[in-house]
Amino acid sequence: MIGLGRVSRRDRHAGLGLIEARAGALSRLSVRISIRLGDAADVAAAVSVFERSNLARRHGIWPDREARIKRVRTRLRDPASWFLLANDGPALVGMASAEPLRADDGAGPVIPGACFLGLVFVVPERWGQGIGGIILDAVLAEAKRRRCSRIYLRTHGGNERSHRLYRSRGFSPTGRSADAEGEWARET
Repeated sequence: MIGLGRVSRRDRHAGLGLIEARAGALSRLSVRISIRLGDAADVAAAVSVFERSNLARRHGIWPDREARIKRVRTRLRDPASWFLLANDGPALVGMASAEPLRADDGAGPVIPGACFLGLVFVVPERWGQGIGGIILDAVLAEAKRRRCSRIYLRTHGGNERSHRLYRSRGFSPTGRSADAEGEWARET
């Protein structure tokens, strides 16, 4: 079980603050991770985590790499979205990004009270240490703070690692899918 530590009100980001969490029960290693909201100065670092993780997951074969990185950079700079960074001391080890959910597969109006979790990534050398769960717990807390009552995401059908993570946090498939990705959701 992962427990989130106390929230520091002194952090430079209103709302989320600094969350410290431990994932020792999930792995043989004791991990102390701090989570904070990212801002414009953090975009390049967050994109780096996304890129490194995708390169490892795809074994170096990533045909639409530049276009996808550009879309992620744009998403992180969008004022309607928000993102979190996970650090182990000074080392950035993960990130996540969410935004308001839109109707019509993202092309329509914002759906009040719902958000879309578009990205959750951990640097490859830290996979399997419980960091993804810590980040996801922080995303759920931030979504609730932002008054999102339901959170949605999409994940590839064959990505069993992410399926285990999402199921462990109460997500379940909705039955909708597009582009080989299935939609998952849960209440906050």
